[in-house]
Amino acid sequence: MSAKSSEQKAIEKQMKENQRMERDNARRERASGIVNAAKYIGDFRVMDPDAEKILEIALEQYNGNDSNFVTVSDDAVPKHLSNSLPLEAEKLLIYGMLSRYMIYAKSVMLTLSNLGKTYFKDKKKAIEGENIKMTENKMPMLLISHATTDKNYAEHLVTLFENIGLDQTQMICSSVPGYGIPLNKRVYEWLANKFTDWDLDLYVIFVLSDGYYSSPASLNEMGAAWVTKKEYTSILLPGFDFSQIRGAISADQIAIKLDSDEEELRQRLNELKDDLTEKFGLTKIVDVRWERFRSTFIDAVKEIQVEKENSRVRKNQPSFSVTIEGINKRLPGVSEILNSDFTGGTRYRNLQISIEIVNGKVARNLIVFDKLLTVILKPGEKCRMAVAYEDSEDVIKWPSKVKKILHSEYEDTKGLPNWFNICYQDEEGHNMVQSLKLQSFDGEAYYDLDGHPWEA
Repeated sequence: MSAKSSEQKAIEKQMKENQRMERDNARRERASGIVNAAKYIGDFRVMDPDAEKILEIALEQYNGNDSNFVTVSDDAVPKHLSNSLPLEAEKLLIYGMLSRYMIYAKSVMLTLSNLGKTYFKDKKKAIEGENIKMTENKMPMLLISHATTDKNYAEHLVTLFENIGLDQTQMICSSVPGYGIPLNKRVYEWLANKFTDWDLDLYVIFVLSDGYYSSPASLNEMGAAWVTKKEYTSILLPGFDFSQIRGAISADQIAIKLDSDEEELRQRLNELKDDLTEKFGLTKIVDVRWERFRSTFIDAVKEIQVEKENSRVRKNQPSFSVTIEGINKRLPGVSEILNSDFTGGTRYRNLQISIEIVNGKVARNLIVFDKLLTVILKPGEKCRMAVAYEDSEDVIKWPSKVKKILHSEYEDTKGLPNWFNICYQDEEGHNMVQSLKLQSFDGEAYYDLDGHPWEA
């Protein structure tokens, strides 16, 4: 084969140069298209993931030399990028991360710019700034997440928050009219939208109790708050302890316990008021007014506690059944003295009753009409007594058989007391009273419970 002429060599050289320029132009055009499509965080341009990866590797290998020079070889990058190092270098140049680059065999020699060296720090600042900006532009909204069994506590929380300046446009509480789910809305879908609405900065108050953890709806709200990383404050209802906190919220986060030391409770409520005032941009409430609202709330919580305890005690009481055994009948153990013609029998004036417990409870030191009937009355047992008014001969003839009562203390209907009390100690040692009232049905008299048992 004859040697190539100088002219042929020149032509081939020019062809190779043209091909190289075409490759460079194609690479530059492709890189420009990717860079031009980059997203921005504010004024900060975010590079595509592949370019970021190459820059990250370059920064890891950069030794801090004054020339800002670093070499990246194809075996130092992920496999899917090993064949596109020139393209990634071109993108980095257009992004402004490099001042220049050179392609050498299977490596690229990069000269980092100052922007390239601080890119990731600058990106973090841009993201943080954007998050702050987004938060500032969001409308704050308060959700009181509670079980329906605890609605009375939720109602008083709403009143407290109203008093510091929140209204129905800033607060959600499903148990309080005007703050609940709008008509015809699907409950779970409506609430889910509140958790995911980017225009809302949702803040959650968890009202924790045994009832809360027994409520699927409440636990759904807790889970949604955790998934969407919402800020929250936990309020522990009386009787619920920190050790019982579980699920998606942290037991280590400082919370408000409504039956804690009152000084601590006042301080925690102060902190909550300050947080909400700042978060919602509310006008600061005058201290003397706030202290009055706070005291009203604390008193309301105490009243709920007292009523709950009273209700619990009432439910644990014996159920008495009072039977009228006889009206104006001969007293048990008493003999009548008759004339020889069988006339002249005694005319009795008394009321004879029996009392028993019909619900499995026990009563101690049972007192009726100021008389101790028994030190303990168990289910299935009966205790009996007879009573008569002071103008009945029965109380004179048989004082050991009949208990005297006074018209001035016990008003009567046809000689029967209109009411009387059963006093006793329940199984927990509470001194309790149940009032019985005279009733009539089809002409038959009987005694029935009048109201609830109450503590003496």
